[in-house]
Amino acid sequence: MKRSESFKICQKYMGREVVIRTTHGTYKGKIVKLDNNKVYLQPLRPSNKAQISFFPFIIPLVLFDLLAIGLLASRPFFPFRPF
Repeated sequence: MKRSESFKICQKYMGREVVIRTTHGTYKGKIVKLDNNKVYLQPLRPSNKAQISFFPFIIPLVLFDLLAIGLLASRPFFPFRPF
C-alpha cells in the first residue's frame, strides 16, 4: 500500500478508535494526529500501573544455574592433583 493511500485512510478514521497492524505489532487507540510519516495514537484505556514482566530476566538466570550444576556434577569431587 502506498504512503498516500495510508494517509488518506488514516484521515478518514481521524478521531476514531482503531486497530493498526504493522510488522512490529498491533496497536489499539484513537487517532489523534497525523504527519507525513507518523500516526499518533491515544491509548484506549490509560492505566496507572506499569506492566512489568520478570519472565525475560529469570530465564537466563535459571539457564545459567542449570549450566553451573551440570558442569560441577561432571567434575570429580576433590580436584586435588598430586605433583
